[in-house]
Amino acid sequence: MSDSSTPTTPDPDTPAPDSTDPATEKSVNPEKAVNPEKTADPAKARRRALAISSLLLAIAAICLWAASRMTWATVVGADGMSPPRTFRVHGSDWSPWLTPLAIVLVAAIAATAALRGWLQRLVAVIVAVIGVVVMIPAISLLTSGDNTSYAAKAIEIPARYQVLQMTTNSWSAVVAILGGLCAIVAAISILRVGRTGTSMSSKYLSPGARRAELERQVFADRAATDTVAGDGRESARVARDDSADHADDAESTAASGSGTDLNERMLWDALDTGEDPTDRGR
Repeated sequence: MSDSSTPTTPDPDTPAPDSTDPATEKSVNPEKAVNPEKTADPAKARRRALAISSLLLAIAAICLWAASRMTWATVVGADGMSPPRTFRVHGSDWSPWLTPLAIVLVAAIAATAALRGWLQRLVAVIVAVIGVVVMIPAISLLTSGDNTSYAAKAIEIPARYQVLQMTTNSWSAVVAILGGLCAIVAAISILRVGRTGTSMSSKYLSPGARRAELERQVFADRAATDTVAGDGRESARVARDDSADHADDAESTAASGSGTDLNERMLWDALDTGEDPTDRGR
């Protein structure tokens, strides 16, 4: 009884697999193999940029909403007939557009995922403008020396009150500036989303648009495969032509050399026999 674990010795007469065989072409020829990492890289980069921009937009919206609820300044006023009164100036009073702009930033998250092309770039421009606009009043709070009249006008202090003292809260301005910076960085990230991939998310596409997008991808992959295969066939054809040319040159050289030797021998033979070799061609 033979041992089944004995390794089988390959037959030396059996030919090795041909690399041009269609059955083994995928495993032998690495140029035609599809690299899934290269196909997934653009989509992965787009998803990463989209996630970063969405996170930054959410942080910016939260900062603007928090800044609108914070106290930006405290005003002490007196009318001369009653004890001094304290008035608080909130962010929504100092900058009334903080809350609406926070809502716009939240809407920009969905717009960035749904839109593409110049519409997506327009969203990036709007987000960048929002980031700049929200920082202007915050910077004025930190840098301006006297904001008493502006604060009194913002909360509509009665005219009979005279402002005695005003203190500002720098942290509220810092939160607003942080939100503006996040919005600007989010705008840059949105532009990067447009560069890494222009396709709309499939869940926002209609069935017809989704089918057309799939057909474009299939045709693009097929064209790339045909280009690689055509380049390989062209290289092989050029190599064969070069080999054939070299062979023809070698044959012509050998033929010309042998013809020269033959003519010289005929001349010497004619001279040895006493014949005139110039008379043969007449």
